[in-house]
Amino acid sequence: MKYFKKYPLFFALMTVLLAGFAGMVGYDIYLGSESGKFSKKLSREMSTYKTALSDDPTEKAIDASNANIKKLEAHLAFLEKDLTRASDSIFRELTAKEGYQLVEQLRGFVNSWRKDARKRGIDLSDDMDFGFKKYVAPNADSPKDEAIPALWKQACVLNYINGKLFSCKSDKSPMWILTVQREILPEEGVKENPRKRNISRRRNADSQMGDNFKIDPAITARKAGSLDTIAYKFVFAGHTDVLRRFLNQLKDFDAMLVVRSIDVKPADAAQLEQLRESPAGDGAGGESASDAGLASIFGAAANNSDESKDEAEPEGETQQASRTPIVTDNVSEFSVVIEYVEVVKDSKDAKNSPKKSGKKSK
Repeated sequence: MKYFKKYPLFFALMTVLLAGFAGMVGYDIYLGSESGKFSKKLSREMSTYKTALSDDPTEKAIDASNANIKKLEAHLAFLEKDLTRASDSIFRELTAKEGYQLVEQLRGFVNSWRKDARKRGIDLSDDMDFGFKKYVAPNADSPKDEAIPALWKQACVLNYINGKLFSCKSDKSPMWILTVQREILPEEGVKENPRKRNISRRRNADSQMGDNFKIDPAITARKAGSLDTIAYKFVFAGHTDVLRRFLNQLKDFDAMLVVRSIDVKPADAAQLEQLRESPAGDGAGGESASDAGLASIFGAAANNSDESKDEAEPEGETQQASRTPIVTDNVSEFSVVIEYVEVVKDSKDAKNSPKKSGKKSK
């Protein structure tokens, strides 16, 4: 104790220094533990960064991706051009600027289709409007100006398909066109009444008549943002070879036409007879191919039935011959739904329409 009393400042200073040393050691230990925590956190962050860096595309990968996209776009353009070889002949120049002008052009189309069908010996009703009754009927309203390009495109495609359909008529085979229907376009601004929707669909499904139809979403190729389509429904009657020739012409792929559904059922003799007896179906006189077809197909069985009432049943070989079917070539009714497909490249092409002036639309 005598040293503490003799040298108090020295011992006080030593005490302070020892306390400071102990504090520095403790603080160093604390910093060491914190440094370990930060090292572990830094390791985790570096690992995450390296993973993200490996997933992030490099400049080389971006260039390769852009080159691949350009190749795909070039291939798509080639396929589209190859599948639309007939575009120049399908789409005519749009000259109508107002609705009433388009109406006159649609009436010209309809009259031309009627004349062409009758010229080829195809029977159809006198009021056949090929889906455009809404505009070509007497006193009908003109379409909206914004719907003119879309309606013109729809009519041009229908004109092309009608040409293929009419050419399926042969000299020896009868043919009838019962109805041609088109979809109402969004540009026309027609709103469907939900209460009448199911009734209208059932009525059209039963009779297959009417001016317009709506394609079943389950069979359409339409996909928003990728594919846009224009749908048509053709109901016609004849022998099977008529349908076969029609499908063979559609598989040429000179236009992006896709058959979405085909329905076949026996033709209604009364309906075909009504078309044959109509003024439009009389032709230039004499018995047409359709008349002969009806007589041979629907009339032979009836005549045989009448004769069998007056004559006794034959025996032996004659009786065996009487069992041979007289009707050998039935007439069927065909319902074919066709879509014209367009590739949507961007939002501006979603409703690509023919140009109003200049070169023809591709």
